[in-house]
This record gives sequence, structure tokens and C-alpha cells, in this order.
Amino acid sequence: MAINLRCYTKYTVSELQPKLDVFLKNYPIVFPRHYVLYKSRELGPFDKEIANEFGLNPKSYFYIAVNNKLLEISIEAMAKMIKDDLGKDNVIVLLDGEELI
Repeated sequence: MAINLRCYTKYTVSELQPKLDVFLKNYPIVFPRHYVLYKSRELGPFDKEIANEFGLNPKSYFYIAVNNKLLEISIEAMAKMIKDDLGKDNVIVLLDGEELI
């Protein structure tokens, strides 16, 4: 079973993608050995509604997929890395698109 983190952000896609590129370069030990980072995306029809339920008015989102099921770097640690890099007020991280981390 796949384990994914869906991350909604206050950044536009064009603002977010350079930040994700830096994030990827800052953690070469993590990507892609432990996690796979996908490019920023436009919101779909229900994305805004989902993120609003968790108190964020998003402009974009991205996925991170677990690539090493041993979870040597925990999902919680990954969520903290994302929030530290993007700003905790600018992003929410949902486990499999449903559970707030």
C-alpha cells in the first residue's frame, strides 16, 4: 500500500516550485532514497475545500511519496522538514490526503 503526503500551500505554483527545487537539493540523503518529491500542482475541484477544513486557504499543492517503507526517516520528521522549509503557516501536510500531521 502506498503512503503519500499531500501538502497544500499558500504559494502559487510558480512561487512554490523553486522552493521545492531548493528543498530537494538541501536533502540529497532523503530524496529519492527515502521519499519521492513531486512537482507543484494547480488545485483540483475539491482541493481548496479539503484544505479549508484544516484552516488553510491554498493556492497549490504537491505530493511526497514514501519510497522506503522501513520509514528510517519518519513521516512526522518529513512533515516537520516541510513545515520548517516552507513556513508552518504556509503549508499543511495530510497523510494520504486525510489526516493532518
